[in-house]
Amino acid sequence: MLLLLNVAIPSLPEAKPYLEAHMQFLNTQFERGFFKWFGAYLPAGSGGFAVIEAPDLNAAQEVLSQDPLTARKLCVNELREIKSGRIQGEFFATLAQASKA
Repeated sequence: MLLLLNVAIPSLPEAKPYLEAHMQFLNTQFERGFFKWFGAYLPAGSGGFAVIEAPDLNAAQEVLSQDPLTARKLCVNELREIKSGRIQGEFFATLAQASKA
């Protein structure tokens, strides 16, 4: 199942001490294949998004509960199941270029 995760961080000052651990969590789960794509909303610190692959919603919520921000209730997560429609082939090149910036 593919899920879109929307993350809002209501108070950056409260979340700031845990952002490094949050990034470690994101990178670890990316390497494990849980996150297929993730990024931040701009301006920085307001939250972010991720595309997740998980067997079901409960499995996704279990992994997300290990995130330092989620565990401390310093962010608001919204998970929605998604179904891919169409995608422009050159969009992948755009994403790859943006990831390097």
